[in-house]
Amino acid sequence: MLRSVRLFVSAIVVCSFFMCLQSAFAQADIFAPSAKYNPAIPTPESVLGYKIGDEFTPYFMIDTYWEKLAASSDRVSMERYGKTAEGRNLSLVVITSAKNKTRIADIKAAIGKLNDPRTTTPEDAAKIAASTPVIVFLSYNVHGNEASSSEAAMQVGYELAAGQDPQTLEWLDKAVIVIDPLVNPDGRERFVQGYKSVVGAHPVSDRFAAEQQERWPGGRYNHYYFDMNRDWTWQSQAETRARVVAYRQWNPQVHVDYHEMGSGGSYYFAPPAEPILDSLATPTLKKWFEKFGRGNAQAFDKNGFRYFTHEGYDMFYPGFGDSWPTLNGAIGMTYEQAAARSVSLQLADNQRLLTLHDRASRHFLTSLATINTSVVNGVERLKDYYEFRRAAIRAGEQSPERYAYIVPGSDPQRAEKFVTILLRQGIEVQQATSDFDVSNVSNYWGEKSATKKLAAGTYVVDTAQPLGFLARALLEREPRLDATFFYDVTAWSMPLAAGLEGYVGGAAAKANLKPLNSPPVSAGTVTGAEQATAYVLSAEPASSIKLLGYLLQNDIKVFVSTQAFKQGGREFPTGSMIVPAESNPAQLGAKIRELATKAGATVYGVSSSYSESGVDLGSNRVRFLRKPRIAVLMDSPVSPTEYGFIWHMFEQEYQIPFTPIKVENLGGVDLNSYNVIILPPDQGEGRGYSRAIGGQSAKLAEWVRGGGVLIGIRGGAVFATKKRSALSSVTYRLLGRAADEARIEEERLLPKTNDGPSSEASVPSPSKEEQEKMRQANLDRKLRKYSDKEKMAEREQVPGAILRAQIDNSHPLAYGMGERLAVLDQNAPILELTDKGDNVVYFPKDNLKLSGFIIPENEKKLSLTGYAIREMQGRGAVVLFADSPVFRGFWDGSSRMLLNAVYFGNTTIPGVE
Repeated sequence: MLRSVRLFVSAIVVCSFFMCLQSAFAQADIFAPSAKYNPAIPTPESVLGYKIGDEFTPYFMIDTYWEKLAASSDRVSMERYGKTAEGRNLSLVVITSAKNKTRIADIKAAIGKLNDPRTTTPEDAAKIAASTPVIVFLSYNVHGNEASSSEAAMQVGYELAAGQDPQTLEWLDKAVIVIDPLVNPDGRERFVQGYKSVVGAHPVSDRFAAEQQERWPGGRYNHYYFDMNRDWTWQSQAETRARVVAYRQWNPQVHVDYHEMGSGGSYYFAPPAEPILDSLATPTLKKWFEKFGRGNAQAFDKNGFRYFTHEGYDMFYPGFGDSWPTLNGAIGMTYEQAAARSVSLQLADNQRLLTLHDRASRHFLTSLATINTSVVNGVERLKDYYEFRRAAIRAGEQSPERYAYIVPGSDPQRAEKFVTILLRQGIEVQQATSDFDVSNVSNYWGEKSATKKLAAGTYVVDTAQPLGFLARALLEREPRLDATFFYDVTAWSMPLAAGLEGYVGGAAAKANLKPLNSPPVSAGTVTGAEQATAYVLSAEPASSIKLLGYLLQNDIKVFVSTQAFKQGGREFPTGSMIVPAESNPAQLGAKIRELATKAGATVYGVSSSYSESGVDLGSNRVRFLRKPRIAVLMDSPVSPTEYGFIWHMFEQEYQIPFTPIKVENLGGVDLNSYNVIILPPDQGEGRGYSRAIGGQSAKLAEWVRGGGVLIGIRGGAVFATKKRSALSSVTYRLLGRAADEARIEEERLLPKTNDGPSSEASVPSPSKEEQEKMRQANLDRKLRKYSDKEKMAEREQVPGAILRAQIDNSHPLAYGMGERLAVLDQNAPILELTDKGDNVVYFPKDNLKLSGFIIPENEKKLSLTGYAIREMQGRGAVVLFADSPVFRGFWDGSSRMLLNAVYFGNTTIPGVE
């Protein structure tokens, strides 16, 4: 009976809300659903000078409005939680009743108790849920050019601060609404000012108008051109790190991430499309997605607004603004509104005019509908938040892969970065204080061990913890795959991406573990001889490469050993670096100590150049390293994010200076000012470069022969192949394009000639039986049913899978690396093996897949092809990477190769030039 009464009351509340909205939409403006407003609260128009939707509002005016709103209302407070790379404020606005505002600390403490079911009983959790406001977190404008949501946010803020109707007062009494009004200020400001610089006195709705087209790189990204909606898990960006800290101070039960999509769409809200991460595909979460989806649908249906659900936007990748909050226990959702890059756009399909007011009004509507659904179901939502974390503990306890073990090995700094990423998210990590044994474990390469001894210092993550589902999502080797279409990459396993030794399995026997309460940090040291003849840096740690950069920037002469050696009883692998006292300044020791401390590196002072084994330090096999003078191409047609990955790594992680050069200016550049030129991926698999700098091929070839190192990545690599610029003899193929695949198959059927690089001999001529199979496959493709084409096109892609690659770690490009590497393949071009250079990293004959989606046919096509190739040309080199070794600021396992290419790109062994 009581349940029936509660349902009846809830129905009245919901109906009351939507009747209010329906009444509002009968009015001239959607932005006034309340019957009465406090006149002391400033409207957006009174501060901005125009109505929401009339113009794009720049950052400083958005910030000003929120400051004035907070100053005028006892319901509103504003918190600064960080700054962007360009110095703009990152802010949260908290809106709730005046009564709740006085007990915010108590509310946070109550939520804190729900966070850990190990110390809070279900009975206590139920009492907390019955007496605590639900926390609703609304994040607007993470993509800077999806600009309507920050406009809508200001109207939402005014509605909550000024509304006097019973519905608004109930929301404020039963919820704390946390608003991030502008997640990406730098990207938005780039977009807004770019728009304002070309728009005329009257906006032009023609889709070909200049104001409808963004200049490179566009406003979507932050200062370093990172997509911050992919960064929640990796926290590579300062804005994300600050946002995660702010988020964890509130621990909301509902989180919405506001976006825009292509102009041809309508409006998307949850339930999400499949696939959904295994730990999120639960009946409880499905229930909540349905509740919020139906709440939004009712509001839209009453006003005749189009929308869709269950399509396009999955919840598989864990770094989104919907999946990451959901893995924390919230109901995380993405809302997407059809976009335009102007205040109005004439849609070609149905001649409808899409205005900024239209776009902002729909985000406004779902904001209020989401708050309403949260309040109506607040007690249940708080209970299920607690139960989600409780379920994570149980799932961990029952899992045969309950524990993850990460071994720092020879690169403690990389392991420290890995652990820091986990700790920042609230994932509990322990560290072994002594050696210990584990049983029935598998490493991340799929190899099982009955027993394994792990060293002191090993990091241990027990997934039986409140954030166990998040920990599992990041640390498992492979998520369950039940689909062929994915919105983002299908693999991201952190140990594989980091290139660290790791294991998953059961509990450790007699392990002495201590919890880590703060991120570990390695201290730089100089050990060994007081009066050093030379200082040695081991090739393996990332900190050695960082220190190498510092040394070269300070004009200290450094050499690299092309063979291993032993000094002072310590083995130094191939690629270790040597700083001799002989040719360097008198105060060398003091400078090395200073720079080693800065880099967190360990340096070994040795008293003799006479090695105990291997090469002596004065050997001709110890090669001088020149100071790199680096140019990185940017601007159209370069991919903004791929350029951004390199920019951020060089500047923020390794402090490597470089010159960014616009592609269009390359023809006027004196190439001899640089000895390394990097071609990041373009936006057309090499076609963009061919159009933009194809005429510079001869100039680049001469520069390479004179000693330059040209590094081509993905499309940059394709441009450097024989078929494009002939800067190398390497040939390529493409994956996942039916027409191109058909052409390639037909080419393979043609008789072989003696023309072209002999590397093509590595592709054997097909037998008659194989020829017939290829002809039949070609015919089947041509006669494919129209309804099957989309599904087949999806299957033919490699949407971000982790593949096994073999490394020749005696080669300069692979110094300091192991014998195998986990690389991310995002439908990358296929580079055929060369016999005129070095196949440094290549895909083995079989068993390529480590994690993610790839069909067997594509594994076969990638078999025995190159990932990283170097061809020497005169005194210089051309280095080709099939795909980006630098991905989203966390793929440290392969990013080392790009650094090696910069520092050792033209290093050779005597007699092998």
